Amino acid sequence: MKTLQLIRHAKSSWDNPNLSDHDRPLNARGERDTNRMAEFFTSLSDRPDAIYTSTATRAISLAAALSDASGLRLMPEPSLYTFDSAALLGVLQCLPDATQCIAVVGHNPAITELVNRLANESLTNVPTSGIVQLACDLESWAELCTGCAELVQFTAPKMLN
Repeated sequence: MKTLQLIRHAKSSWDNPNLSDHDRPLNARGERDTNRMAEFFTSLSDRPDAIYTSTATRAISLAAALSDASGLRLMPEPSLYTFDSAALLGVLQCLPDATQCIAVVGHNPAITELVNRLANESLTNVPTSGIVQLACDLESWAELCTGCAELVQFTAPKMLN
């Protein structure tokens, strides 16, 4: 049994049109939600072995806050900067099998589509800073496939008091 925590990056700023999509920083709401979700992340009963993250600034910002709050190792991975769920699945299938619980910070629509595919769910959107925890009935990450997971928890900043 493996546990996968799929996390959408925090809300980013569009204030500087000269920045590439990859380099956009957090806006005020993104910063606020990052702090809120970092605190929540430390309360999860399943503790990840590491936090893998897209290298986009908005993803790294959230992932670094989660890492700082939890003391977990941060693993930036350029191939996680994808909006395609099939590409994201391919990256996840290559995770080291020695890891039992992994947190991954990435982008939509890939995050929402992959949650729906793996867990046969019909979520319309995992919002920015949203965390979805899946229990995956498999021995190897290479076995990740349609319907192999169960949605255990879905939490977004607006759901926290």
